[in-house]
Amino acid sequence: MLSWYLYTADATSVRLLTDDGTPSPELSTEPARTLVELTAAVHAAACRLGEHELRHLEQAIALQRWRS
Repeated sequence: MLSWYLYTADATSVRLLTDDGTPSPELSTEPARTLVELTAAVHAAACRLGEHELRHLEQAIALQRWRS
């Protein structure tokens, strides 16, 4: 199973999803909750996306990071 992590400013990692692919309850406040929900959606759909779609998704996420 794929693991998704959020790295904090001090380089510690926090898991975004539980083992069953649901959002981690410890990240339930904004803005982390939005990131966790996006991660859960990507995780659920990733197996059905082709490489072209995954690259577009990666680019869209990277662009959003700079807009925040």
